[in-house]
Amino acid sequence: MTFAEGDRSDEGWMFANFIIPRRLVAVLNPRRSVRARFGLTIAAIALIFSMLASLTIGQTATQQIEQDAGQDLAYLAYQMADRLDSGMFERYRDIQIVATIDTIRDSNSPITAKRLLLEKLQSTYPAYSWIGLTNPQGTVQVSTGGLLEGADVSERPWFISGKLDTFVGDVHEAVLLASLLPNPTKDTLRFVDFAVPVDDLQGKPLGVLAAHLNWAWAEDLKNALSRNLRSQEQDLLVLREDGVVLLGPTELVDQKLDYLKSFQEATLAKTGYLSEVWPDHQSYITGFTASTGYREYEGLNWVVLVRQKTDLAFAPAHRLQRQILFWNLGLGSLVAVLGWFIADYITKPMWAIAHAANRIRRGDARVFIPVVRGQDEIANFSQSLNRLVYELTQKERELKLSNERLKQELVERRQVEKSLRLSEEKFCQLAENIDEAFWICSADGSEVIYVSPAYEQICGYSCEMAYRNPRIWYDSIHPEDREKVTPDFSRESLGNYDEEYRLIHPDGSVVWIRDQAFPVYDEQGQVYRVVGITENITERKRAAETCQQLEQERELSELKSHFIAIASHELRTPLSVISMSLDLLQQPSQNMTEEKKQRYCDRIDNAVKRLTQILDDVLLVARAEAGKLGFAPAPLNLVQFCHDLNEEIQLNAGNQHDLVFVCQEQMDQVYMDQNLLNHLLTNLLLNAVKYSPEGGKIYFELSHQQGNAVFQIRDQGIGIPEADQARLFTAFYRCSNTGKLPGTGLGLAIVKEAVELHGGKISVSSILGKGTTFTVSLPILPSAS
Repeated sequence: MTFAEGDRSDEGWMFANFIIPRRLVAVLNPRRSVRARFGLTIAAIALIFSMLASLTIGQTATQQIEQDAGQDLAYLAYQMADRLDSGMFERYRDIQIVATIDTIRDSNSPITAKRLLLEKLQSTYPAYSWIGLTNPQGTVQVSTGGLLEGADVSERPWFISGKLDTFVGDVHEAVLLASLLPNPTKDTLRFVDFAVPVDDLQGKPLGVLAAHLNWAWAEDLKNALSRNLRSQEQDLLVLREDGVVLLGPTELVDQKLDYLKSFQEATLAKTGYLSEVWPDHQSYITGFTASTGYREYEGLNWVVLVRQKTDLAFAPAHRLQRQILFWNLGLGSLVAVLGWFIADYITKPMWAIAHAANRIRRGDARVFIPVVRGQDEIANFSQSLNRLVYELTQKERELKLSNERLKQELVERRQVEKSLRLSEEKFCQLAENIDEAFWICSADGSEVIYVSPAYEQICGYSCEMAYRNPRIWYDSIHPEDREKVTPDFSRESLGNYDEEYRLIHPDGSVVWIRDQAFPVYDEQGQVYRVVGITENITERKRAAETCQQLEQERELSELKSHFIAIASHELRTPLSVISMSLDLLQQPSQNMTEEKKQRYCDRIDNAVKRLTQILDDVLLVARAEAGKLGFAPAPLNLVQFCHDLNEEIQLNAGNQHDLVFVCQEQMDQVYMDQNLLNHLLTNLLLNAVKYSPEGGKIYFELSHQQGNAVFQIRDQGIGIPEADQARLFTAFYRCSNTGKLPGTGLGLAIVKEAVELHGGKISVSSILGKGTTFTVSLPILPSAS
């Protein structure tokens, strides 16, 4: 017997040549296997359609791949340039915003607070290697990590340029910080400088805020973008304006490549791609673009290039031509396998549902019915069966929870009974030891039934005195508060009672208390007891008053800050007019006529008057706040004074406004302060003109009423919002609808001060969009005394 014959008689041979083929044939038999039918059908369809598609795809893909390679490189270059510009803009804005924060601008702000702010910015964006603030002389006052504090940086370009305006410097090697900053990679540290001038809260130069952005930040942008690169042979480079490589392959960094055609095209603000030879004498497809800045950031004219070897870029097209012939067989086989697994995926849920149903039938309540997503029969069946099992499980849980609740209620009921037994003892302990006075009295207040010991500390009388004389409490109430406190307890008998009022102790001291009470009803619904708690709230009242004073001071500070901003704008406008007019007058020109010169002189004169008016208003308010604004009445022909003032305002208002002065009574000789009266009426008339931008009539009426001179100024202007009228006469306050109309918010404050010094009154009525009427009533003094 030969070796081959012995091998055929072995049982292994029977398993390998008989049993396995029969199982394989059964699985692959389309008549006996749904998976086989499904997989073979899909494979046949896929092969037919793939053969038809491959004939057209092979022709078009070759051309498209060649075109797409260049476009992809150009698009990657554009993406890198855009990310560089937007990232630089964000850092540009970071430094500008930090320079406006009061903590930085306040010269009295602690160094630690400024350092904490700068280090918080550095931790928010770790690409900042160093952030520091210098004084005007160039000495670093505070910086992140304390680096270079006290160092002189007055010769650094960023300090010299940053004193004048916001400065963004190009990439350079570290100088002062090279030995101070950690450098794990041992590579040369390179930075991009940002600097911005800082003014203090009074607008004076405080120094320069600077930041050094680690150029490794650009490497991170490149790495983030690298996932879009089709191949590791694609290189991304960033070049300076003069062609020096700032970022790219190690062998090209710091080389000057300004002779490349792609670089020259990019400097002409073009974006695209071309094929060219690089210094390594190899041909590359090069995508190019130039950074153009972002919003206010004008950019540093960097050029971004992305290159790929020409043979590697076109290799996919060549491989595609060779591989299309083999794709059909591979695709058909793959689709057949996928069809096999899809068929298995479709039939598997049915087997799982059947298996779960058998376990439920055997009483296994913990079984989970698999849910098939979709709306076909299998999905609906699995969802319905799963809901049924879920509802049965929930009902079982609810029954268990109900039993547990009943047990818990029994335990709680026993605890309540025990608590009721201890409540009286606890009440006594509580009433005797709390700081508030607990008391019980009869419904009419004629009898004190109980009062806790704290009563003696709060009200100043002993508990025995309260029992003997229930009215001692009412007699100690401050006279100004007795009206709101009812002595016969009629208010308590009707409902809950809560009042705050003052008590006078026997030693004369005054305390604030809060008295709370509520009625207790008997079985017939009648009030038979009043129970209350009295609390000493003196400290709380004092704290509230302190908070109110602080809030008023804060509001005044905000108004003054607002005024500084407005005043700076108001001062800047006439100063600009003066400066421009003087420049034009000083320029030698034969075409400058006398008429033009006079017009420029008139502009300067008007601007000077405007500046003088603003300064007069500020000084007047300052004198009023200091109590130095005097009141000096003197004889005055009031009608003639008002008539002359009306004509003067009319001349300033022009033809757009018509000022009408009306006076039907004689008041030739009165005693008033002419200077204050002039401020008062001039501000009201000028406001009527200013806030009537559409023009129209302005009525100025003078009348005599019950010993008072009544001035009424009525316009047809924009009106005053009702929400602003309460603060109308507050210094530095301006209404919300004034928009860009000029003003400092001092005029009406001056008016109010002038009215009060005369001992008069002022009122206002206004309809938004229709007009405003101011009414001033001043007493007519019989003499200067």
